[in-house]
Amino acid sequence: MTHQDRFHALDAARALALLLGIVLHATMSFFLPIPAQDVSQSATFAVAFYVIHIFRMCLFFMIAGFFAHMVVYRKGLRTFARDRAKRILLPLTAGWFVIAPPTIAVVIWGLTRTFPDGPPEGVDPATMAPQGFPLTHLWFLYYLCILYVLAIGLRAAFVALLDRGGTLRARLDSALRVGIRSFLAPVVLAVPIGAVLYSNEGWQVWFGIPTPDTGFTPKVPALTGFGTAFALGWVLHRQTDLLAVLERQWVVNLAVAVALTAACLALVGPVPNLAAMTTIDGPESLRLYYTASYALSIWYWCFGLIGAAMRFCSDPSPVRRYLADSSYWLYLAHLPIVFALQVVLMRVPLHWAIKFPLIVGASLAVLLASYHYLVRPTFIGGILNGRKYPRAPRLGTLAGAS
Repeated sequence: MTHQDRFHALDAARALALLLGIVLHATMSFFLPIPAQDVSQSATFAVAFYVIHIFRMCLFFMIAGFFAHMVVYRKGLRTFARDRAKRILLPLTAGWFVIAPPTIAVVIWGLTRTFPDGPPEGVDPATMAPQGFPLTHLWFLYYLCILYVLAIGLRAAFVALLDRGGTLRARLDSALRVGIRSFLAPVVLAVPIGAVLYSNEGWQVWFGIPTPDTGFTPKVPALTGFGTAFALGWVLHRQTDLLAVLERQWVVNLAVAVALTAACLALVGPVPNLAAMTTIDGPESLRLYYTASYALSIWYWCFGLIGAAMRFCSDPSPVRRYLADSSYWLYLAHLPIVFALQVVLMRVPLHWAIKFPLIVGASLAVLLASYHYLVRPTFIGGILNGRKYPRAPRLGTLAGAS
């Protein structure tokens, strides 16, 4: 198996993480009051949100760390910094001015329709306001920038002060190899984020790693969880043959992930208790058991999904490549569209099994058309994808490609 084959698989896994973000946000109105509370509520979509939220961003940051190390290793720090400034920092800055305002406006519209008489009784209006600068869903770009700076700085300090000869790096590589081959790496990786979440008395247990979508001050849970994932991807690129090990283990890792997730849901329920988000019914030991199970499930999901991508998506595919290229734009631009459709349909007397496909399907149709005609062949595509593509082939011709 060549390096290029492996990277096809990781491209597919990264696209999965981004596209699942669209699905995740499209479920929200069916079990939460944000962006709007739909008349047709669904515990099914609450469970879908819960499961996706466990692994999605850690999977994304793990792959981001892998590709970051690859660019540094192949092209050097200067090229890496220039590339990331163009493809991450610029979309973050420009995206906030273009995408964040309509997103915020739609959320306000949805809350106004959901609570026409003001916040429900017993709810402090201040708690419904953003707790800091609203980064919206673009927070992941902000944290990528932070992790890039930390990775480069810590790498330089580590090599210069602690490991000039590479001995410690060799030992770290050996420890990672043993951990992955023995299925024990997720246990070690779960300790930092598990300890941070368990020690946080205000942790909203059902929602896992808190989404750091407000404020510029880095949040400790996000830095711990996503930073661990980024660091893992960074060092994993030093031993790309370990991806083949994950490929062989994918069934076991996913089976363990599903079992741990089921155990977590048995403790907190399929739908979040918005009146008591920081507690778990029962003795304190259950909170410890839940935290440990949740933290472990993050990494077994990540390892299992990367292994599955290696197993099924290592071969080149025009369709998967197109979706991988488009997924960045689709995720950047999707939120105001998805949220607006949820607000528009919130009071329409249709079952959630009809509304949800309508929201996702209509959103993807608009997003894919905008990508194909307004992004992919233009300077925007040059920024997001690293190059502009010709307008051909048409969208219809991709359906028959494999």
